[in-house]
Amino acid sequence: MAERMTTRQLTVRFGNAEAVRRVDMEIPPRSVTAIIGPSGCGKTTFLRALNRMHDFTPVARVEGSVRLGDREIYGNGMNPVELRTRVGMVFQRPNPFPTMSIRQNVTYAPKRHGLARGPELEELVERVLRQAALWDEVKDRLDHSATSLSGGQQQRLCIARALAVEPQVLLMDEPASALDPTATQKIEDLIYDLKQEYTIVIVTHNMQQAGRVSDHTAFFYMGHLIEYGATDDLFTNPRNERTEAYITGRFG
Repeated sequence: MAERMTTRQLTVRFGNAEAVRRVDMEIPPRSVTAIIGPSGCGKTTFLRALNRMHDFTPVARVEGSVRLGDREIYGNGMNPVELRTRVGMVFQRPNPFPTMSIRQNVTYAPKRHGLARGPELEELVERVLRQAALWDEVKDRLDHSATSLSGGQQQRLCIARALAVEPQVLLMDEPASALDPTATQKIEDLIYDLKQEYTIVIVTHNMQQAGRVSDHTAFFYMGHLIEYGATDDLFTNPRNERTEAYITGRFG
């Protein structure tokens, strides 16, 4: 079931440098929220804070609150491994497990977490590959290497892999930036379909893409959340002059 995420005074530091500064945001369920802004503004840093990816960076320190539903994800009672099954991540470049088949890429995490076994696994493989709009293209070669797929297919496989553990939230860090226009269109169509069941947060440099796929857009600048609102409103009637300057191409 899709879940709301909420940040309060979220701050991310690397050593003494603040990359994200006191961000308050409500991310509604069953919708797409786009994060836009110039390079180095804190978009990906913010996204990675939503499922504790900064735990792997020794110099990183996260302050403030991030809640998944009514649970504080940085609280003592939250297991980071469990959290990442509930808040999945799709990275900029496709990263299927190179030594595994298409089928094994999908079943690895469910088997590891004890979520499915035997016939359930086969049903799960078909279900999530259909969700990722990939089933018809790979159903006859599930035991082939994942790296035999095209770049766009590999990215959809990575999305299927994330869906296989039944997350509530799906984070996407520029998921189509390395793909050709045809593959990009398939990813955008997929995002539109998936928001019916999941909460999606997407970082993108492409403002046209943000306009096409998102319901809400957040503009970040120098680590600050400058403006956040309905995508149509933000693009047609921005309230902040820095937002207007960015979306009209005067900087960034």
